[in-house]
Amino acid sequence: MTTTRAAVSAFVLITVPANKSGDLVRILMDDYQEFVTEAAAVYGEADVIARVETPSIERLHELVMDKIQNLPNVRVTRTFIIIPQLHEVR
Repeated sequence: MTTTRAAVSAFVLITVPANKSGDLVRILMDDYQEFVTEAAAVYGEADVIARVETPSIERLHELVMDKIQNLPNVRVTRTFIIIPQLHEVR
């Protein structure tokens, strides 16, 4: 099986009400597995961070604006597009 890299990779920081982080992580991983490669509840400014990979900026826009932002309890999203030439993974 051949795998191709997504054209656009990003981290999406999401703010939700207290005690809703776990619910959102499960929704992201179950309902958006085509695009969400990982999701975690975190401490800090955001409550959940998701790594997403999409074939285009347009699909990223649809995912964040039309899907994630319309999920129950999602208050705010902040999207950070990864610069491929400056991205390293261990």
